[in-house]
Amino acid sequence: MKMTDADVQTQQRKAMRRRQGVAAALLAGAAIAFWGASRLTWATVEAEDGLSPQRAFHVKGADWSPWLTPLALVLLAAIAVAFTVRGLALRLLALLIAAGGLLAAFPAVSLLVDGGESDYAARAGDIPDRFRILLVNINWVAPVVVLVGTACTVGAAVMLLRVVRAADPSSKYTTPAVRREEAEREIFADYERRKAAQEGGAPAETEESGTANERMMWDALDTGIDPTDPDDGDTIR
Repeated sequence: MKMTDADVQTQQRKAMRRRQGVAAALLAGAAIAFWGASRLTWATVEAEDGLSPQRAFHVKGADWSPWLTPLALVLLAAIAVAFTVRGLALRLLALLIAAGGLLAAFPAVSLLVDGGESDYAARAGDIPDRFRILLVNINWVAPVVVLVGTACTVGAAVMLLRVVRAADPSSKYTTPAVRREEAEREIFADYERRKAAQEGGAPAETEESGTANERMMWDALDTGIDPTDPDDGDTIR
């Protein structure tokens, strides 16, 4: 069955909606991950002041990385924006989403690499200066959750950029269905030209034209068209 331009455009719109849906799901997942990480305990600081028994201070993600909660809210808002903007605005939104996710990963990576630097843990936990830090215990789950959120934001950004590229009329990207239709048009137009030339008494095709025709037939087979099948359009002779 030969596809019309309307069918191709319908398929492209469906593909774009699927990508937008995937991007929205990834943004929602990232927002949940960042919000959840902000509620988790990132570090437990054991400290003493010499006047009272040793105390444990729990440093939450919202204290260690204060922008996790605002970023989660921004990502939720970005879901609605992603369905309303197009072109350059959507491309800029995708880049901002990726940048926000990558920036959120820095504190998590620092926690994993440094194992919880005591001075920063004391500042983040708002521990009074009179306390002396004895030990910092890290909750390794918290930074991993942040990194999962970062992966979701990058994935969402990639999907949005693909939406921009597919919607751009100047883009060189074409779907397999579009490539198939273009190949059909080229093959059958060449056939009609040669048929008209033969009926008008034109000389038989040269070796070069025969080679070109053979190449077109192979291209047709590559795109899924059988030039010898009458159900697939006019037969190539």
